[in-house]
Amino acid sequence: MTPTSYVIRLHDFRAVLPKVLYADMSVPDYMQCAEDHQMVLVVVQPMGIVPEDQFFRIYKRIASVSQVSIQDSQRVLFIRYRHHYPPENNEWGDFQTHRKVVGLISVTSCTTTKEWPQTSDRFHGQKEVFGSTLYDSRLLVFGLQGEVAEQQRTDVAFYPSYDDCPDVEKRVEDFVESIFIVLESKRLDRATDKSGDKIQLLCVPFEKKDFVGLDTDSRYCPVSLLLGVKRHYKKRCQGRMRKHVGDLCLQAGMLQDALVHYHMAVELLRSVNDFLWLGAALEGLCSASVIFHYPGGTAGKSGARKPGVSSAADAGKRHRPGAQEVLIDPGALTTNGISADTSTEIGRAKNCLSQEDIIEKYKEAISYYGTHRGWAAVQLRLLHELVYASRRMGNPGLSVRHLSFLLQTMLDFLSDQEKKEVTQSLENYTSKCPGGMEVISLPDGLKLPPVPFTKLPIIRSVSLLNLPVSLRPHKVKGLLGQGMSSASPFIYSPITMHSRGDERSKKIDFQWVQGDVCEVQLMVYNPMPFELRVENMGLLTSGVDFESLPAALSLPAESGLYPVTLVGVPRTAGNITINGFGSQDCRGFYQPNRSAHLSSEDLSTSVSLQLFNGETQQLTLTLENIGTETLNTLELTSKNLSTKEKLFGEFLTWDLQDALSHLPLKSGQSVSIPVNISAKLDFSGQENLLHDLNDDGISVTGLPVSSPLRQVLKPRAENKPVGSDASKNEFNHVKTLEAVLTFKYSGGAGQVEGYSRELSLGVRVDVEPSVFFTRVSTLPATSTRQCHLLLDVFNATEHELTLSAKNNQDLVLHASECQRMAIQVDKFDFDSMPVTDHDALRQATVRQQEEKRQQVHGGLINSTLDIHWTISSLQRHGEASVEGVLNQLILEHLQLAPLQWGKNTLLSPSLAS
Repeated sequence: MTPTSYVIRLHDFRAVLPKVLYADMSVPDYMQCAEDHQMVLVVVQPMGIVPEDQFFRIYKRIASVSQVSIQDSQRVLFIRYRHHYPPENNEWGDFQTHRKVVGLISVTSCTTTKEWPQTSDRFHGQKEVFGSTLYDSRLLVFGLQGEVAEQQRTDVAFYPSYDDCPDVEKRVEDFVESIFIVLESKRLDRATDKSGDKIQLLCVPFEKKDFVGLDTDSRYCPVSLLLGVKRHYKKRCQGRMRKHVGDLCLQAGMLQDALVHYHMAVELLRSVNDFLWLGAALEGLCSASVIFHYPGGTAGKSGARKPGVSSAADAGKRHRPGAQEVLIDPGALTTNGISADTSTEIGRAKNCLSQEDIIEKYKEAISYYGTHRGWAAVQLRLLHELVYASRRMGNPGLSVRHLSFLLQTMLDFLSDQEKKEVTQSLENYTSKCPGGMEVISLPDGLKLPPVPFTKLPIIRSVSLLNLPVSLRPHKVKGLLGQGMSSASPFIYSPITMHSRGDERSKKIDFQWVQGDVCEVQLMVYNPMPFELRVENMGLLTSGVDFESLPAALSLPAESGLYPVTLVGVPRTAGNITINGFGSQDCRGFYQPNRSAHLSSEDLSTSVSLQLFNGETQQLTLTLENIGTETLNTLELTSKNLSTKEKLFGEFLTWDLQDALSHLPLKSGQSVSIPVNISAKLDFSGQENLLHDLNDDGISVTGLPVSSPLRQVLKPRAENKPVGSDASKNEFNHVKTLEAVLTFKYSGGAGQVEGYSRELSLGVRVDVEPSVFFTRVSTLPATSTRQCHLLLDVFNATEHELTLSAKNNQDLVLHASECQRMAIQVDKFDFDSMPVTDHDALRQATVRQQEEKRQQVHGGLINSTLDIHWTISSLQRHGEASVEGVLNQLILEHLQLAPLQWGKNTLLSPSLAS
């Protein structure tokens, strides 16, 4: 039982991914229109198991908050909601900010407090998908009540049910206002950037790896060859940033400022032939102009917007006097940075395009986008020629490599038919010459690196699955330093593991166990228009001897996210590195989340019982050693779970001595442990359920027949009958007790290294009421050293019940019947009782001291009375405790007076003789 620490290596994607000159601008959305550029994007997603009809009910209510007037700013924020949004679209957020997911609202069902930790972890995991762009997020939890739901949190809202959530729209409005605050902050930060040469170069996804680590100051560096001289590079940075600030202004409700920034971006980007971003700046300019001309919306959305609120002209006037007539002067384009004050920029063209100009500029933008598409077509043609030439040369391995590179790098530019043709060709070639991960050396010395398929299938997330609860290793406290080496491969040491900062960022404190099956879950999807089959798929690891168990995968065409679990067995101990996954013909690499996936199920198994209040039942637990190691140690502990019910005595008790005498326990042997389960809750009943029950309406038993107290009279006419349905319902409330029994055991190599395992058994007991003491009083007896204790007893069961006390006549109670039991008792000398803990009693408050004394006195009285109940028809019996029903007044009546009066005759010595 040797645990294996988990290490994640953060791969350099530039090293493992082939160079891609252009990636598709994500999944197209044909429902978008010009005013969508003005909206911020919020994704609303279900989390866990949420009924579809309930989710879309909530989604429609959320989506109804489509625009929010921002207080103190006289601006309006427009929101676009999506319940499904491909994460790859989010990578284009710098290029066009309306593609960026800035808000996330998760909707989930959670019915118990026990499910809450896993729900919270899932929410954090969902946020990580869009974590780099999110401004804010919210979690709507339905079904959870209690202490957790009463917590006041801004990011989480709890509702009892999907039908009881009146303020959903108000919470969404508050959420949108928080998004606006972040948006406005980012707009101001970017608009006031005076960093000059240090302005960030915004990039689209396929450009980023071309500019990483390059020197932009040298005229002779590679970037100079790509972008021209340093001045052109600065203009490229400024132009892209101007366009980006224009997007932010448009979203923030500052239409006139957005128009100015778009115009300036067009001039800058046109001067350096930055065609892709020039097309985006023109598209932004056209969209802003459309919004200006059609403030009520386009594409059938006129009913969804309020022109009176979002009028572009009015908005411009509010923010800057005279803004509607602002013109652009190219001379105002400073070389030192972004000018924040656009009100001084006047010149050649008006801000807003005319309707005729909008059409022409849209056409121009499309032509610039097509320029990049054309370059992709050239690359495809070139790669096809290479494949053909390799085939003519009789080198199928080279053809496979070129086809693999084409499929991996140009997948986004292939039509469905082309994807099928390329894949079929690759399948034909690999049938003759299987692909591999070896470097191919050509006769002229050129080396072709292997091509890892990272898109077939595409991996969206990686989660480590923890071992089952009963198999997880636990470090035995206090053993480190007692003869154990701190370099032990079985423990995650913060000293040895954190000695280097780089290594610390690559590791997490997560453990698997040598010899046990370990699991990694991948969320994948198939982007191809046909079924994708991957055979012999397994984990790629290093660091320890790891046996990967291959799996076969079949994904339907263009599937959604699909879970795939890869398993393996570590054969040696140490630090394991998960590098990725591999199959016969491909390899995939992914940077996993560094937070391990932990199961919320903390119990190995559970047992449920039904007991009457006061009843004790013995449960025999049998532990069998099903492993291969000999079990040398065994411990048993219990923990009562939180409950509002007051429990008297111990809930779970056991004797472990007999079990320990059978150790060591070899493989296949078993041992039994008896555990007593006692359900002893408060037996006091609510007095208002039995109105004014006194001596003239209760059966009294327990006194001599000649006693005037023994009589049975009818209840008063105005009293509610004890056996009425209302009384039964209030008395028959079932209460629940829960606890966890934890067996800690160890043996073999794991014990040597200071590890143990734990097996948890959940115990749930539904406690039904047996009897209630609805009233307690006392009467004096003939002797001052005695008194009569009067107990009004109610049978809360549906069976005939017999109540007995020490040295007292039995009392028979029919179902739902109440009678009075009178018990003659000797008074108690409480002052002579020893105090068990003087120090604790002195440190306690006066109230605590009084409660402790009442508890001790009540326990003494209860043990003396020894009241028990029996249900003969069920063969069930238990205790009826008076500990919780004796108040201070009753205790004083039962206390022996410090002075006793009596008469004694003394005889003189002479008379005595």
